[in-house]
Amino acid sequence: MLNNRSPGAVGPPINNMVMDQIIKTLSQSLGLPEPAVRAGVGIILNFVKQKSADSGNAQFTALLGLLPGASALMSSTPASDAGGGALGGLLAKAGGLLGGNLGDAAAALGALQGAGIPMDKAGELASGFFTEAKGVAGDDAVNAVLKNLPAIASMLAGK
Repeated sequence: MLNNRSPGAVGPPINNMVMDQIIKTLSQSLGLPEPAVRAGVGIILNFVKQKSADSGNAQFTALLGLLPGASALMSSTPASDAGGGALGGLLAKAGGLLGGNLGDAAAALGALQGAGIPMDKAGELASGFFTEAKGVAGDDAVNAVLKNLPAIASMLAGK
């Protein structure tokens, strides 16, 4: 399990160490560059925050409190409706025509692609992130967020 302190350390946690380790682990397991994974995780977190707003952000806010560095990562990541290249822009526009959750998911997928995450790795990135987050924050904290996001939860259940 990852933690945010050295053994025997006293004082406040080192703020970005947890997220940095999660990103490094995901980068190695997916064979993707760390900057792309960092941007991708930020996009995923921003997408989950946006979707969590519909049911109140209490669980999401609690999860962020258990993942030091996650808030800073989100702040440094462009919104999911930005970029994505030609295919990402096309996905976002098509999703916008369909509206609702599908439009938001298409925009997030387009942003992931624009950040350098291939479409065939997007699900693995999300699944890997939530698995790593459970190792840090605990199953209950992550599952409390995912229960309000059935599309993401069902995607992860299939992994």
